[in-house]
Amino acid sequence: MTDRLLEGRVALLTGVGSGLGRGLATTFAEMGASVVLVARSHDVPAAIADDIVAASGVAMLVRGDISDDASVEQAVKTAVERFGRLDIVVQIAAHPRSSRPLELSAITDTEWSEQADVTLTGCFRLARAAHPALKASGRGRFIAITSAYGLAGDGGNPVYSAQKGALRGFAKSLAKEWGPDGITVNLFAPASESETTTAYFERFPDAWEGLRKTFPLGRLGHPRNDIAPAVVALAGDQFGFVTGQTIPIDGGHYTTL
Repeated sequence: MTDRLLEGRVALLTGVGSGLGRGLATTFAEMGASVVLVARSHDVPAAIADDIVAASGVAMLVRGDISDDASVEQAVKTAVERFGRLDIVVQIAAHPRSSRPLELSAITDTEWSEQADVTLTGCFRLARAAHPALKASGRGRFIAITSAYGLAGDGGNPVYSAQKGALRGFAKSLAKEWGPDGITVNLFAPASESETTTAYFERFPDAWEGLRKTFPLGRLGHPRNDIAPAVVALAGDQFGFVTGQTIPIDGGHYTTL
């Protein structure tokens, strides 16, 4: 068996930036996948694509907005036209305000709708656009990011928790609908370190000490070493009999499934 577990496959990833997105994109490429990065911004994902190519991988950047139907459909079409197929879709993109605490009394209809348009409805748009290509693959994989807050709730952020929780029902439904097409649908809930979290906890070490106690392994996960290998397993053949599930990749932070 080759060590390049995604050899010959084409993977489309949305919302790729520094941290988790970079870790997933570069690992997918190292595992043999041709990687299509879909992002509204340019500099960071373009640099990631350039780094993948410099390391003898295959990557391209497509400008795309997960909140726009036509943009999502065009991104999928571009991937299929460029590589002839699409086997894996990984939905990472979320609204930039989605993780900021916001109590119910402060949530306007506009705030709710704007966040849902990316975090939840964006996932729906991507799934709808990608389904024909994933079906044609014969071993399609649709993977989306959720959160422990979508499992356990968060007293300070009901918007984020509700929309991440809703993704579970969506994924379970798609798993049942798409199973006959040979497509698996799964979510992963990571606890991943990033440049932002590292800088924050360096400034506020007491905050990290309080949070660290909630992790049996005592740390956040490294994007490439801890999170990406598990997502590769979901994307490849190792987890080909797993579908409709939410996989916490979080050092034991969430233990009450």
